[in-house]
Amino acid sequence: MLLDGTKWQCRPVQLEDRPAIEAIRARAGHTLSAHAFPSLYLWQQEMGLSLHVEDEFFAVKIDSRGSNAWFFPCGDEEKIRQFIRHGMDTAHFSLCYLRPSDVQWLTDHFPGRWEVRREEESDEYICKISDYLAMEGSKYSEVRKKIRHLEREYHVKVQPISDATIGDAYSVLNRWREVTHHASDGNVEDRVVSETALRERSELNIFGSILYLDEKPVAMYAGFPIDAVTMDIVVGKCVPDAPNYTVYFAMREFLRQNQGGFLYCNLEEDLGIPGIRMVKRKMRPMAVNEIWEAELK
Repeated sequence: MLLDGTKWQCRPVQLEDRPAIEAIRARAGHTLSAHAFPSLYLWQQEMGLSLHVEDEFFAVKIDSRGSNAWFFPCGDEEKIRQFIRHGMDTAHFSLCYLRPSDVQWLTDHFPGRWEVRREEESDEYICKISDYLAMEGSKYSEVRKKIRHLEREYHVKVQPISDATIGDAYSVLNRWREVTHHASDGNVEDRVVSETALRERSELNIFGSILYLDEKPVAMYAGFPIDAVTMDIVVGKCVPDAPNYTVYFAMREFLRQNQGGFLYCNLEEDLGIPGIRMVKRKMRPMAVNEIWEAELK
């Protein structure tokens, strides 16, 4: 496992890694979006990710968090223990994207060695699809009212992202890029993620839809399966001059088109950006996947 006694041999995340990563996740019951193969592949450039993978185990190095920072590894428990034990003997070793169960495991197996803390900006928002489609009750009243207004004022059309409509998807993305968007405190932002997701959608099992108002493409959403009952929403883009609340309308139509057998959708994290946090909270998530980080004392 070790290279020169101090580092794990890592390399870029490649499309060929998908079967192994997804099989390891499935056997481990690991459902964080952060560890899903499409997320690792799409965000590797922005976050400085590289991969160490072996039989029944993978670990992800994240250079944007430091010289020796890693996602909490996934897979065989004994290999996780060996990885962390060796890591604790190297300089600046730290762990991120821990679930509460990972925190418990870490502090049980290495008591008194770790300082753990919540990382709310990385929490993953979980929505129940049927609740968002129905939009019943007072918690959805504002969004429901705005969506009905859009339905009255515009001719609405929704099309799947396909070879026939991919030009319209790129049009939405290019229009979205016309304005400046806030980056996270860690300077993580979507410079290439959405474009890569559209270009390599077949290889990544990404599906999506485009919302048209009066025949003009104004918004798009795209996602991928995390497990049998949960989809991840990896792309959500809206043109700058779209009517207010278009983003909520577009997401509802995306879910309506692609719900299939999925019960839940993972809206991913808000990166600590107030505007993104507001949008995701207005979608009334039923829960969040709490994320923690850990540093050696």
